[in-house]
Amino acid sequence: MSDVLTFFDDAQIRNPYPRYGQWRARHPAWFDEASNRWIVSRHADVFDILKDHQRFSSAAMGAALPLPTLTDDPPRHTQMRSIVNKAFTTAMLKRVEPDVAVIANDLVGALAVGCDVDVVEGLTIPLPVTVISRMMGIPEERQADFKRWSDALTGTLSGATDERRKSEFMEMATFFRELIAQRRATPSNDLVSAVANAEVDGVQLSDWEAVGFNVLLLIAGNETTTNLLGNMLNVFAERPDLWRRLRDEPELIEAAIEETLRYDSPVQFVMRRAKEDVTLHGARISAGQDVIVVMGSANRDGDVFESPDDYLIERPRNRHLSFGYGIHFCIGAPLARLEARIAMRALVARAQTLERGAGHTRRVGSHLLRGFDALSVRLTV
Repeated sequence: MSDVLTFFDDAQIRNPYPRYGQWRARHPAWFDEASNRWIVSRHADVFDILKDHQRFSSAAMGAALPLPTLTDDPPRHTQMRSIVNKAFTTAMLKRVEPDVAVIANDLVGALAVGCDVDVVEGLTIPLPVTVISRMMGIPEERQADFKRWSDALTGTLSGATDERRKSEFMEMATFFRELIAQRRATPSNDLVSAVANAEVDGVQLSDWEAVGFNVLLLIAGNETTTNLLGNMLNVFAERPDLWRRLRDEPELIEAAIEETLRYDSPVQFVMRRAKEDVTLHGARISAGQDVIVVMGSANRDGDVFESPDDYLIERPRNRHLSFGYGIHFCIGAPLARLEARIAMRALVARAQTLERGAGHTRRVGSHLLRGFDALSVRLTV
């Protein structure tokens, strides 16, 4: 069978990993005519590009609304990152950990047992959305709006037209602009207040910069955790032996989180723009051209990972790149790890077994994000 040099099609969403193997072996840098972008898939090359902000700009990550730090390069990136770093300090995470535990235990305790249950609807979506809502100080009764807006911005809102996505984006921007004005007039002890009143070189952020920051926090605070937990539970639904191990040895949960991040990365790629001409494996990437940097492929590279297509819960030296690398390392990574660890501890403590359910299961309709819109499982206690 000939190699498939296509990126943005439905087969890629269903299972990209066989293609990644072909590309790493025979097409480590190839040009996708349909998207007008280069595709880079080997671990060494992905790592080098992620850390090299001098030659590869983050401008290619542009969205409908510029997202501070995500679409910035130094020196602006450095200034803006200092603001958002305050949101995810070790001290901040320690303060929210008890609250995360209460939310996770309540959600896990409410999951039906002995019948099919959609664990995405019951746990993997509401947990991170509730947590980030409380951290940001925004009304929890708007959770459905937050998830819908986040999906619209990331392109995962099911069946949404461009016009619908634009409408959702404008609704989200209006909500945050009004909330930012409120927090500037009456600050509270929450992340929206911190962003709304932040300054760079003595100058307050513009309204649109503050909106962009809050949108970034919303996305970073929920999408990664939802997809990480969904991908992990999908593996365990197929592997009852692994579930038994976690129940017997819950200290392996953190290793299982890292292996899930490597094995089925919640974010499959990022984009960069070449600032100068670069030659890679004989391919000439010209200045100004965009590059899709595929972390999901790098994480299955046999030159770095032994038995890369196997899920090994005790994998040594798990040097995955799922959260990126360098100055753009994912700001939500510590929170996602915390939420996943607490949720999994609650699940293994309650459920004797976790099996594949007969209900509806559907992958997220995105090439960028890999996870589940619905995942049917059956728990026994």
